[in-house]
Amino acid sequence: MAAKGFILIGLLILGGGLVLGYLTLDFVNNSVKTEARVKKVIKKHRSITPVFEFTVKGKTYEFEGTNTRSDAYELNDKETIYYNPEDPDDNRTGNFMNLWFMPVFLTGFGIILSAAGLGTLLFSGKKNPSFTINRQM
Repeated sequence: MAAKGFILIGLLILGGGLVLGYLTLDFVNNSVKTEARVKKVIKKHRSITPVFEFTVKGKTYEFEGTNTRSDAYELNDKETIYYNPEDPDDNRTGNFMNLWFMPVFLTGFGIILSAAGLGTLLFSGKKNPSFTINRQM
């Protein structure tokens, strides 16, 4: 019974990863790629939050990036970003962690969990597997 639960949960996580990957791919394909500069760095205890600035049609937009290690950005550093041409406030930095980490992680974890459940389901019912030796004493 637990094996079927692993398979079901694994397939749900796998599906979530695939949907998230599709949405990310759709966002990247329908976005405009540009360069933003680090306008400000908000220092925290062991990390920083960069504040990015970019210009679209003469209007300047800024947004806070995700927390990162303290040496990742300095003032005026450049970063590739993607933004929605209809709403430049809908934007994301173009690095792997921000775009692809969650879809890849969820898809991989879903595959592993489903495979573990499937393997348990297939091999747990055998009392005397064919690859063991029956010893008669």
